[in-house]
Amino acid sequence: MIDALVLAVLVIVLVTAYVLQRRSRREIASLQLEQAQLQRERDVESLRAAQAEAKLDALGLAVLEVIVIVDRDLRVMYATPGARALFETGTEAIERSLIEFSRSAELDQLAADALASSPAASGTRDELDRIIPISGRPFRVRATAFEGGAVLALSDVSELQRLGRARRDFVANISHELRTPLTSIRLVLENLLDAAPRDPQETAGQLRKIQVEVEALQQMAQELLDLAQIESGRTPVRLVPTDIERLVGDTVARFAAQAARKRETLTAEVAPGLTVLADAELVRRALGNLLHNAIKFTPPEGHVWVRAGRLGGDVVIEVADDGPGIPRDDLPRVFERFFRADRSRAGGGTGLGLAIARHVVEAHGGRIWAESDGIPGHGVTVRLTLPAADSPE
Repeated sequence: MIDALVLAVLVIVLVTAYVLQRRSRREIASLQLEQAQLQRERDVESLRAAQAEAKLDALGLAVLEVIVIVDRDLRVMYATPGARALFETGTEAIERSLIEFSRSAELDQLAADALASSPAASGTRDELDRIIPISGRPFRVRATAFEGGAVLALSDVSELQRLGRARRDFVANISHELRTPLTSIRLVLENLLDAAPRDPQETAGQLRKIQVEVEALQQMAQELLDLAQIESGRTPVRLVPTDIERLVGDTVARFAAQAARKRETLTAEVAPGLTVLADAELVRRALGNLLHNAIKFTPPEGHVWVRAGRLGGDVVIEVADDGPGIPRDDLPRVFERFFRADRSRAGGGTGLGLAIARHVVEAHGGRIWAESDGIPGHGVTVRLTLPAADSPE
């Protein structure tokens, strides 16, 4: 009887344990299923977040501006790749303070001012716009607040400012340069008109002055036209075998009278048999600009040389003078548009001649550079290369 009771209890215990085990397994399986479902949902959310961030990064790379988004506590919520590159930070910079991220108190203050004028604070949506120096460059920064923070859009305006200065310098330079020959022509003409018949030699001298000033005006007008055509891409470059001796000879002959009026010696030294692949008309313009500068800046009784020779697969043409030279610090900039070195060389101009020459030479696949030690009498040597029409032996 006792054995039967013990057996019954044992059976009940075993059945109960079995039932509990089955229930535990079902609960564990259910929990695992829920965990798997939660993990799938987290994976989906992570994927969506990664896709959203990738879209923002792509947008940040596509736009020209650098974008930074901050919350109301001025912590960085998002920064485009350009912003992270500008401030030399990585993705770990997210959630940092703006001042720590940018190291710019002015940018931090602009964001704070934008938040202070946010719709929640003032009932209006204002945009603040300031020029702020960042990494040594001026940036135009626009800040716009929204409910949760502010967006900062940064645009590098250093090139715009440089072009603005160049434009102002050009307007001032060209106004001055035009005034000088026009005033001279007017005065000479007044003398010719007001005076009674005079010595023919004096009249011829006055007319030569008019000729000089008219040539200066023609040079300025031609330089402006040449640069406009070259930079607009409307000037095709037709590369054909071109004889250098003839090209240099024609250009030197065109400027012989200008050199003679200043009693300068103009010499051409060209190695025989040189042929280049070039657009003869464009190269004449470039070489003419170099000669015009050399003659203009060389004092009376000076000397100007044009030389050409072979160097490997290129032909090198150089224009040299024995004038006062160019300061070494100005040499890297002499081929910039509108730049005029402050040298003790007489004469003005548009500051476009060397820029045009650079455009022409580079369009031919060549190089152009200037050499000078800045010592009066040592002058300047400008060299350019053009591809030879035949392979070097």
